[in-house]
Amino acid sequence: MVLNKHAHVLLSSISLSLYMTVTAAFAQTGSMPKPFDPVGDKPKAPATDTQTSEAQQQQTILQQQQGESVGPQSAGAADLNLGGSWPWQSNTMTGDMFGVRSNLQKAGITVQGTGTLDFVNVLNGGQVNGFTMLSLFDINATGDTEKLFGLKGGTIFVDFQTANQTRSPAALVPDYWGYDVLNSFGSFTQLAQYWYQQEIIGDRLKVKFGKIDANVDFAVPCTGLNFVNSSAYYPAGVVQDMPTYPRQAGGVEILAKPLEKFDARVGFFDGSSNFANPTTGFVGSDTGTHGLSSFLWDNPGSYFLIAEAGPDWTIGEHAGKFRAGWFEQLGYTDISGVNGPGVGGGPTGTYAYANQHVFDPDGPGKLMGLELFGQFSWSDPNRNPSQWGLMLGTQWQGVIDARPSDTVGVLWAYNQFTSNENLTTSPGSSEAILEAFYDFQVTPWFSIQPDMQYLSQPSSDAAANISGAWIFTVRLSFVF
Repeated sequence: MVLNKHAHVLLSSISLSLYMTVTAAFAQTGSMPKPFDPVGDKPKAPATDTQTSEAQQQQTILQQQQGESVGPQSAGAADLNLGGSWPWQSNTMTGDMFGVRSNLQKAGITVQGTGTLDFVNVLNGGQVNGFTMLSLFDINATGDTEKLFGLKGGTIFVDFQTANQTRSPAALVPDYWGYDVLNSFGSFTQLAQYWYQQEIIGDRLKVKFGKIDANVDFAVPCTGLNFVNSSAYYPAGVVQDMPTYPRQAGGVEILAKPLEKFDARVGFFDGSSNFANPTTGFVGSDTGTHGLSSFLWDNPGSYFLIAEAGPDWTIGEHAGKFRAGWFEQLGYTDISGVNGPGVGGGPTGTYAYANQHVFDPDGPGKLMGLELFGQFSWSDPNRNPSQWGLMLGTQWQGVIDARPSDTVGVLWAYNQFTSNENLTTSPGSSEAILEAFYDFQVTPWFSIQPDMQYLSQPSSDAAANISGAWIFTVRLSFVF
């Protein structure tokens, strides 16, 4: 009987996933080239019910365990809260069709799909002024092993992604940080993440293993990100090496909470995407499309290490946190400088980030309100094209009383290139970013977001002679 029940649950989950896949999008399967130029989930509207449901409480805990909300390209866990009545108050476009979602949740499986479309127009100052459209569709499922198999403290996560773009963003503006975080470097369809997490000592010590997006648990400066520019999501020092979208990688994470208000995390990841043989110039496997194979038995000696730790606090009812971290790319990696491409040792460096809620009209723990955040990184200038970078930003959900679910945000970021001519084509130069957006939350599952960016000197190639570029983006976001 138990096996039949599990088989029925699994079949229902697969059927719902296939339904959303067909509804969402179609993209060609292909391998992604290793980029030289490197390269948000959205804040959920509050539930309509005045009382907090069990599902909402579980979602709050799950967000804390998964490092809170991240960008649209880095799914961390499916949303347990189905919201109000369908369609206008439901948190998903497909709602709870035939009770499938709610029945799956009762059995321990939570399924969610998201779609993000960016319509990008370089208005002025680009290498080429013009248009591109980027798309990303994501379907993920989270399994509670205690409900599924009786194994307490376990979580299974599977994440499917398909992405496409009509034109390479770098062909328009060849910036370093990445002015659109959805940049997929071509078309791909892949099983982006599949990992298992096990609690060892409750929420005090957990271990995660599988194909992982490192940006879910590391270097996440704030919650519920809407920003289009990549600088909101990870430090300048790890732009070319961090195993995140679209090159998620095999890895192991240890997530510890030695004190109630103190977190410590360590990650060990496959770094094959950044490997280059110093003799032949041969590059390593793309971890996005190869999964765990190059991590477990075909690794060329290239790994990415990262660790961070820091406290959480509450000032009044306003939450805040600080994290300091370290990273290193082991093994040889490809470099490019004034004299052309080459091979060198991987970068190493440090970073830190902090955020503070200063206004929470609906009380602590909600995504609504005003948040300030920032991030800084420094790296060895003889091992990284980015010597140091800084990002400061703020976002406010509910700035207009009549539209409490809308969000406005402003961000400024700066990257200083190294003076080492072997590592960059613009030694001693810099890149600055200014971004502002307003997100119209039409329904809890659909939003329209105009976004404007200005990039000062947006190129690591001095020969491009781009003094500055204006980029206008309209982002459409769906939750299926």
